Amino acid sequence: MATPNINTFEDALEDFKKGLNQKQIQNFQFVTLSDVRETALRIQSEQDQTKSLMNMTRLEGFLEAMEQFGKVIEIFLNASSFVAFVWGPMKFFLLTASTWADSFETLLDAYGQLGEHIPLLEQYHSLFGSSKEMQTVLVMMYKDILSFHKEATKFFSGKIWRQLFHNFFDQYKSDGEERARLHHERQQAEERSKYLQILEWFSAARSTQEDHEEFRRARSQGTGDWILKEEKVRNWLEVDVPESSILWINGIPGAGKTILASIIIDSTLTNDSKNTAFFYCKENDSEKNSCISIYRGLLSQMLNNHRDLIPYCHDRMVSTGEINLTTVTQAESLLKVLFEKADNTRVVIDGLDECDVDQRKLLLAFFTNAVYHFDERDPGKLRVLLISQDYLDIQKALQCATVLKLTNENNEADIKTYVREWSPKFQSKYELEPAILEEIQYSTCARAKGMFLFAKLVMQHLYDLETQDNLLNEIEFYGFPSGLEEAYERIIGRLQRTLSKTQWAITRNLMGWMVCAKRPLRWREIQAAVSMNAEHQTFDFDKRRLRSSIQDYCGSLIQVLSEDRVELIHTTAKMHIASSNYISKSAVDCSLTTLCLRYLTFEIFTAELDDESLKRAIRLGALSLQDYAVAKWMEHIHTIVTNKECLLSEDPRASPDVAAVEIALDEFSSLYEKNILEYDMTTKAEQECEAFQMLPLYENLLNIWNHASEHANKGSSVKNDISLKQLGVAVTRSREMLEKITTESSYRPSENAELDLFYGEKRFKCPKVTCYYFHEGFKDAGSRDRHINRHDRPFSCSFPDCSIVEFGFSSNKDLERHRRFFHPEMEEQANSFNAIPKTTTATPFECNICGKKFTRGFIHKHHLLSHTGTRPHACSECGKAFTRANDCKRHEKIHAKRR
Repeated sequence: MATPNINTFEDALEDFKKGLNQKQIQNFQFVTLSDVRETALRIQSEQDQTKSLMNMTRLEGFLEAMEQFGKVIEIFLNASSFVAFVWGPMKFFLLTASTWADSFETLLDAYGQLGEHIPLLEQYHSLFGSSKEMQTVLVMMYKDILSFHKEATKFFSGKIWRQLFHNFFDQYKSDGEERARLHHERQQAEERSKYLQILEWFSAARSTQEDHEEFRRARSQGTGDWILKEEKVRNWLEVDVPESSILWINGIPGAGKTILASIIIDSTLTNDSKNTAFFYCKENDSEKNSCISIYRGLLSQMLNNHRDLIPYCHDRMVSTGEINLTTVTQAESLLKVLFEKADNTRVVIDGLDECDVDQRKLLLAFFTNAVYHFDERDPGKLRVLLISQDYLDIQKALQCATVLKLTNENNEADIKTYVREWSPKFQSKYELEPAILEEIQYSTCARAKGMFLFAKLVMQHLYDLETQDNLLNEIEFYGFPSGLEEAYERIIGRLQRTLSKTQWAITRNLMGWMVCAKRPLRWREIQAAVSMNAEHQTFDFDKRRLRSSIQDYCGSLIQVLSEDRVELIHTTAKMHIASSNYISKSAVDCSLTTLCLRYLTFEIFTAELDDESLKRAIRLGALSLQDYAVAKWMEHIHTIVTNKECLLSEDPRASPDVAAVEIALDEFSSLYEKNILEYDMTTKAEQECEAFQMLPLYENLLNIWNHASEHANKGSSVKNDISLKQLGVAVTRSREMLEKITTESSYRPSENAELDLFYGEKRFKCPKVTCYYFHEGFKDAGSRDRHINRHDRPFSCSFPDCSIVEFGFSSNKDLERHRRFFHPEMEEQANSFNAIPKTTTATPFECNICGKKFTRGFIHKHHLLSHTGTRPHACSECGKAFTRANDCKRHEKIHAKRR
């Protein structure tokens, strides 16, 4: 009779032991089947006491199969030590996972599936003695089981095993090569679907990569490379253990900090793209100026590089029920897991000063704590680079960081290079003498004082003067500007001198809108605003739209970004214009309020308009302002109420706009009176509008403000809806009509192109007014409907191949009911573990006051504190004390959620 080669089993076992430490080897080598059964018995008893019994019969198939396997190889090999390294890890896994119901459920399911696929060997006993091929099967089975336990041991021995364990054993489900291939293909499709769902949940700013590419293009060749040679930057980038894992680069406005950030980002991407994440902040852009928006951007990039965490992130997404990731603590928890998973992570955040102070505080606290946490055991594992102006609050928060302060000298050489690149352009356009060119270069560089933005503004301004005479006069009579403020003045002054009176009025209007709009406007929205005739409730694009580009009106003050968005070139430009005499901010705020309110009283928002008339109006662009006006009218009302100067200004320029607000409020109140008066009047609203009592518009403003305030105080589900029911019905009707027209015109390119001019390509919009996709939209109805489904039915079934996974459930209760009826194998069962009889666990810890008994000492200790009234655990936020640390932590989470 042939005997299996013991060396093959020893080789497999030795390979398994290589992944164990000495303590694990000692713990595993003498474990028996009886030990595993006793462990299962003890776990079941504890679950029985806490009324959390699970269906542990799933273990029985594996235990029986492995018991017979052990008997077979013990006879042939005359050794029992091999099976000990099956029972040892299994006991370890059960003990480790039993304290976490979700992970224990997954472990039981894994062993259940293994038990189903491992045959009972005693009936084939005779075959193993006569066939070498069958003996090879024994070895293969042993290797496969050890392989499973090898991977499982890694997970259960790690820091974040509980989060990651759910999905690691999927690779062992396949049976056979063809089944494995099909399983893999299905997994890829499921992973892709889950990945896209997660990205939608993250709802990160779409333009982060576009921003980076734009800043790369803005760099002059060779400029800025000096930053990579700076000792502090090299230390942060290259040294295994940096002086500090946080580097803060700060400098004055316009110093080219963002361009330098893009250079450092490129360097990190080149060396380690998988572990690099970055973000460019933007003032007054809700997608780029808050803590949660930064987290979303970083998460999207990191998940793309660590797709093995897709199942984990998807589970977290499903469990929250959120349509978008909005909870800061949730985002921070996900980031910690991703940082833990990555080998070494480098995070670069540019423009931190463009976020509000409270948002900076949250972000700085998180990253300083996260870096400290990782530095304790693995210095340099998480490295964070922050770039901003030198603000006191940032300075205080980063006292332990390495600081690099940019000086005028740092940028000197780069500014000279940049200015020299303009010389051929100037020479080609103006045919200047070398001395004049040299003077332009020297004077611009001398006055730049380290500000790239200054050099850019000056050179563009001079280039735009059009004639040699204008250029020479500018230099002779006005000289070169000193500082950004004077540079902006020169640009605006030139526009005022060169534009006609009508064009200059348009320019001032455009500058005002870009300063006061509640989100970046699209050029087509601006065209709609200037084409609107409020008196006749029409849009006349042919006669009223602007025929020149916005660059012709605003010159180098503006930049046109992706998807038709128009913005001022820098936050300093916005500050300068807002404080100048070129616009009256109060008047512009009134003007935009009037624009929104009067637009929303157009006939297209009334029920009386028939379908054919509505369809005709839509084809003529009547909905061009709808997304902005519907979403932002309350914010403009908030501005004129909280900034009293808007309506009470002594500036004579504001008087006509105040009168227009009065008309708009009256028309708006008349149309939507029933909805506006749904809320009871509050004392708070009366106090906030008290200053306007002497104005004719007072009563209408008070009622509208009361409505807006009360709606804003409602829960997120209510705030997501359009507050005025009549308006909501009208918006739904008009959007459905636009979608119908879009579908009909899909085969008529010319007609579709006309619709693009008014509405862009993404005409299928989300109805939730606070959602990004309310104005951003989708290109097709299917994508929009899937998105809406996550608003209305956010709780999804995670069971593979569930037929209604696309639809989801409106509440977690409904989801649990579905699981109980359709997937009972997923639910916790109250079945006993039949093979192990129920026993009673000893309760050695008894309270000497009330006589109550406990199985664990720490619970007994906490119980004693309840008698004495001692509360040793105090909340760090409000000081409230608790008996147990867990209760205190749970309470502190409430504060975190309110931030």
